[in-house]
Parts: sequence; structure tokens; C-alpha cells
Amino acid sequence: MGGFQGFITEILANRSTVGAIAPSTPMLAKAITKPARDSIGHRRWLEVGPGTGVFTRRLIGALHEGDHLDVVELNSRFCKHLRKSVLPVSGSQVTLHEGSIEEVNLQGGYDGIVCGLPYNIFPTHVSRSIIRRLVSMLKEDGTLSFFEYAAIRNLRQVVGNKDMKRVSRWHARFVERLQDDMDSSRELVLMNLPPAWAVHLSPKKSMS
Repeated sequence: MGGFQGFITEILANRSTVGAIAPSTPMLAKAITKPARDSIGHRRWLEVGPGTGVFTRRLIGALHEGDHLDVVELNSRFCKHLRKSVLPVSGSQVTLHEGSIEEVNLQGGYDGIVCGLPYNIFPTHVSRSIIRRLVSMLKEDGTLSFFEYAAIRNLRQVVGNKDMKRVSRWHARFVERLQDDMDSSRELVLMNLPPAWAVHLSPKKSMS
């Protein structure tokens, strides 16, 4: 399995666990992995939901000597693809964990976390659990990076039913609270299907 055809096959076969509408583009990968490329020192990184490895390749390319990357993927076919086509170049610097981020046993204390799951498509209780777990796994100066499909919330408000509109409002409030509680930055990536915001969140630094 590989490329666009393999990705679409997984969407059709596993719609409940493959939330992305289409594979992320290199432009979104560049935006979402910026903190990894800008980092120095011995760092620990975590990627959740790599899919076919568009973000993973960028993260591997940003690894320095002494860095380590944990990759968590639930879908077994994606895991097989990652082991065969993406991870061999990384040697011992990358560990693939097959399972759910809510169940995989990880130590936490990551310098950076990249979430490739389009969480605003998931049920509210799932997205809330995922994001809260990821925030709890950051170091005090770490960065959580994820993406949101642009205009999805507005579209749901226009064409969605009552339940969809309620979910959309919940997602909006949840992200707003996160951005209020943490230092945040956003970059709009138009060259993606659909266009997406790359979002970066870091714990606010205490005033000394």
C-alpha cells in the first residue's frame, strides 16, 4: 500500500479511525513541523496519527544526533507502510507504537508533539480526550502542533443539522480556551485539500 490510492482505500475501509479527508500536502507538513526544524539540543518528539508518513518524513529529516521520535499509529496497514517505506532511514532514532494514543504507554515529557489527526472531525469526547492527553505530555517549554481544516466549522453551521451545529460550537469553544490558556500561533496553508490551519500551542511561561 502506498500513495494516494492506498490512503483513499483506508478512508473507505476505516472511516471511524481515518479522519483525514485526503493526504496532507508537503506544504502543510512544512508548516506543522516548523518547531521540530527550529529546535536544538537532544530532544524527544512524539507524532500521533502519521498515516502514510507525510509529517513523519519531515520530522525524521529534522532529527539531530541524540534526538528520538515516538510515532503512534492505530491503523495496522498504515503501520505496515511506515515500517516498509518511511522508518528504515531513521535507524534507532524512531520507535513506532501500534495502537491508540489513549492506550499506548508513553512516559511523556516531550519537547514537541505533532498530531496528524484532524480532531475537529471526531466526536467531541474523543477529540477532548486526545488533545488533553497530548497537552499533559508536553514539557513546560514544549510545543503541541496540530491542524484544523479551514472553514469546516462555518460550513457545519450553514449546512449541518442541530447536532452537527452543536458539535461545531463545542469545538470552537474548546480551541478558544486552549489558545487562551496557552501561547499560540496559527498559519493558514491554502495548498492543502481542504485548506488547513497549522496550529502551535505551548504552555505559557510564568513571569519571574
